[in-house]
Amino acid sequence: MKASEGGLGGEVMDLSKAKTLLIVTFLFLNIFLVSQILLDEGRGNLASFGRNEEMSRLETALQEAGISLDVSLPRGGLRIAHLIVEPWRFQPEDIIYELWSVLEKDETEVPPIYEEYDSIANDENLRIVTYLFGDYTLVERKEGSLNLRALEEGSLLQTNSIEELQNSAQKFLNDFSFLNNFIYDYAQISQKGPILNYRQEYEEFPLYAGYLQLYMHELNPAGFYLYRLDPIGFAEQKREIIPPSTALVRFLETYNKSNFKTSIIEFSLGYYSQEYDAERWEIPPVWRIRLNNGEVYYVNAFTGNLER
Repeated sequence: MKASEGGLGGEVMDLSKAKTLLIVTFLFLNIFLVSQILLDEGRGNLASFGRNEEMSRLETALQEAGISLDVSLPRGGLRIAHLIVEPWRFQPEDIIYELWSVLEKDETEVPPIYEEYDSIANDENLRIVTYLFGDYTLVERKEGSLNLRALEEGSLLQTNSIEELQNSAQKFLNDFSFLNNFIYDYAQISQKGPILNYRQEYEEFPLYAGYLQLYMHELNPAGFYLYRLDPIGFAEQKREIIPPSTALVRFLETYNKSNFKTSIIEFSLGYYSQEYDAERWEIPPVWRIRLNNGEVYYVNAFTGNLER
């Protein structure tokens, strides 16, 4: 009887160990599956395990907005911080001297510079300053902002490929200390002709808030609009950004459907804010959504709100 009882007790103990082993095995299996879901979320994979509902919601939102997704969504799951910036400060005379030597290819002295002032909404602290020199005008609307144009603008018809225009424009930009660090972004074709868009960059992140629009007349720049920032660094506190799929759904919920089908040709992460007259401010990370009809939208990567 004792031997029999001992054998039964051993069987009960083995069964208990087996149950414990199964429980531990299932626990590790669950942890593995959850980690895979989180990893897939970080990669922006719409077809990941457990995300069928979100995928269906996104597909429905795209159909209702009449928009197709022509690019792959980037990875999410990053933890980043706000970017601290200041407006670019400059001496107009120094900019005009640089412009004159390149535009006129002449080492003669810069012609007399005339200044005109125009108050904005009768506010003396918000003034537009126009500098006239030779056949050019340089307009300063706010700190960091410049608009150059020739007094006699010719027809800006597109006669060259975008690649030719880009190569010619880059040679032009390399001649300026205040323009040569801008990075080519994309091109637009307006009624007057092609516009080449450039942007700033900081620590390998696109800084969409700082930009340059270069207007082309055949292979020659005909003017530009510049808004430049001086990045100071990242804020201390890091936060996790929302997944790209979530940002896309939030955008589609606010998008006003047009009568024409359009598509998303770019979906990227960077920094953007409105243009401010301030000494220093913080810029949030954004998901930039660019459509093939020329429209560009920015979704706050922290809140999911559309940046106006």
